[in-house]
Amino acid sequence: MSIKTWKEIDWPLAEKTISRLQQRIYKASLNNDTLKTHRLQRRLILNELARAIAVKRVTELNRGRKTPGIDRTIVTSQKEKLKLLKNLKLDGKSLPIRRFYIPKPGKREKRPLGIPSIEDRAKQMLVKLALEPEWEAKFEPNSYGFRPGRSCHDAIRAIFLSLRGKKRYILDADIDKCFDKIDHEKLIKKIGTTLPIENQIRSWLKSDILTISKDQSTISSKSESGTPQGGIISPLLMNIALHGMENAIKKYYVEKLYNGNKNTPKRDRLKQVGVYRYADDFVITTKQSEDLYNIQSYINSWLKLECGLTLSKDKTKIVPSTEGFEFLGFHIITVISRNKYVTKIHISSKSKKRVLSKTRETIQKNKAASSAQLIKQLNPIIVGWCNYFKYCECSKDFKQVEYALFGQIRAWVFRRKSKGLRSEQKLKLKYFPPDTTITFNGTKHKGNWILMGEDLDRRKCKKQVFLVYPSWINSENYVKIKECSSPFDGNHIYWAQRSTRYGSFNATERKLIKRQYGKCNLCGSYFKLGDTLEKDHIKRLADGGKDTISNLQMVHRHCHDIKTLKENSKSKPKSLFVFVGS
Repeated sequence: MSIKTWKEIDWPLAEKTISRLQQRIYKASLNNDTLKTHRLQRRLILNELARAIAVKRVTELNRGRKTPGIDRTIVTSQKEKLKLLKNLKLDGKSLPIRRFYIPKPGKREKRPLGIPSIEDRAKQMLVKLALEPEWEAKFEPNSYGFRPGRSCHDAIRAIFLSLRGKKRYILDADIDKCFDKIDHEKLIKKIGTTLPIENQIRSWLKSDILTISKDQSTISSKSESGTPQGGIISPLLMNIALHGMENAIKKYYVEKLYNGNKNTPKRDRLKQVGVYRYADDFVITTKQSEDLYNIQSYINSWLKLECGLTLSKDKTKIVPSTEGFEFLGFHIITVISRNKYVTKIHISSKSKKRVLSKTRETIQKNKAASSAQLIKQLNPIIVGWCNYFKYCECSKDFKQVEYALFGQIRAWVFRRKSKGLRSEQKLKLKYFPPDTTITFNGTKHKGNWILMGEDLDRRKCKKQVFLVYPSWINSENYVKIKECSSPFDGNHIYWAQRSTRYGSFNATERKLIKRQYGKCNLCGSYFKLGDTLEKDHIKRLADGGKDTISNLQMVHRHCHDIKTLKENSKSKPKSLFVFVGS
């Protein structure tokens, strides 16, 4: 049945239908059934519900939905979304890519971003829906970057487990300009997909790049290599290009470098070398430093042969684990404690300096703002940073950052002298009320130096807001993902539990998801990784419902939209027609 209006799309049905197709693609790829995999991928691409999901994700859910491409168009209205859906097909064509540069954090150099048109983004999302399940069945277990269900913390935990109780030598490596130098023909040959998808990917890779300079002039250049950063499918293509590196290194080590007993089983030999990759950064661990020099030379030749890449000389180094190294913002080191090797993971000094420079910049931009406005801007920075680094020995690091942050806040407060507030004592009483007690994440905190402010809630009533201090967030243990697990394997209970524990939810949202056993209260489906969830009032506030946890539920965003439409249609008063007689 053809979709006639955007409103009539049954989103729960669409998500279930495409999820089933993706699971079938995953299983077919796992069984090395290439013909079945390609047949199911063609079926998914031609499915109208899959095209609807692709359009929805790039026009409603994607962060860059309001960033136009080279055609300067964005899609916002339902008519425009429906038109994009109807015209969406893999025709092997693409518009030029709009390029601009953004600063790298903590560095002078800038990172090039390539922004495709909104139509090309929808096409890329559609191709990603088809290709991702196939490659999730093939990817190596210690590849963690830009993959659904895997994160930086999985990579850090894997490294910790490999170093625990041992001294090892570390090759900390980085690939030089990975996204910009991938060989197009070698990548397309490696993908080995259907002809329509292959032609479409080739078109994206060969698209012209238009750079708009400061004087608004346009500079055009041909794309000879690489996959532009900023494209929806670029991270997946990069992972495909680097696929096989882990197995190649382990095979080379076992066959060429292993110096132990030759009768040792292959499984035990493989334990002597570890390869852990996150995107284009990776770490290799071995017992002897000489092995790493040989592996470095081998991996350079492998990268050049497989995808036209090389290692960065400046960012690649070999160090003993007792000296420590930085990876993904963490500092990892092996120390001797009670005659045993113990692995410690802390926050790197660069990461601490970066967050403090960000808070300092935010405070300087808000010199005239109210305390509530400043708190609303600082809290996401502080809480987000702490939630990322809480899966390590972070207590001392959090206190160090808190001490420096408090100095910034105190200076901001005591600069705000006015006619009525000339003394520091009055300023202190206004912004840091004495004996303040607040509750954060279910724990009470009491103090005399908690920054407070007054804001308005949704009912325009005054409410107190407070600045969250890093020491209020406790260190937690992280359980690494199972090696062969994937969101497409159909194990909904495992992924519902994992997303509840490690998803970006606050304490209330976690309680709601646990209370609902990981299911949406409206459609009854398990929450999957990548789903957009929202907190909903079971009984609306307008109908007398209370803003308490007993009247709240976690639901899919599309289910919430359907519920809201139904509630609004019921609450609308009927029209009154008055007929005036002659």
